[in-house]
Amino acid sequence: MQAFTKYKPYETVKLDKREWADKTAEVAPVWVSTDLRDGNQALANPMGIEQKVAYFKALVEFGFKEIEVAYPSASQTEFDFCRRLIEESLIPDDVTIGILTPSIKHHIIRSFEALKGAKRINMHLYNPTASNQREVVFKRSKKEIIALALQGVECIKKETANFEGEVVFEYSPESFSQT
Repeated sequence: MQAFTKYKPYETVKLDKREWADKTAEVAPVWVSTDLRDGNQALANPMGIEQKVAYFKALVEFGFKEIEVAYPSASQTEFDFCRRLIEESLIPDDVTIGILTPSIKHHIIRSFEALKGAKRINMHLYNPTASNQREVVFKRSKKEIIALALQGVECIKKETANFEGEVVFEYSPESFSQT
């Protein structure tokens, strides 16, 4: 029995002037693991490729169908890990791998290089949006930050045209809770 079939949905509470809260999910959500994504470079003892491969295999065994695996433009280890998953056919056909990339052209191109040969990928693009990042770190206006995001999207569209697999696009503002 699938786990999502054993639970009954809660009854909705009807209130005037609202729509989304009256809706009931009728299918199970897709759970995405981000455990391997970008925290590795922040660890005191970063995982090596062998550890990351073992972790990836465990996530697949747990049943994850979407796994963010790396930030491949951040380091050679992250890039090589992506290549190993693809070259050794470690990604099941029903699993989508994803990566994180900043909205910077050379990072996006490097990420596509890391994922060449994958059947289905999720390109997770982000850029700074919080005022402290925009003004202090990047010294850019809101308009310039929006332009940065759009430049990243255009770069992904261009690279997708040359990519043989399926590309899913995801965007998130960096530090969205402060934006």
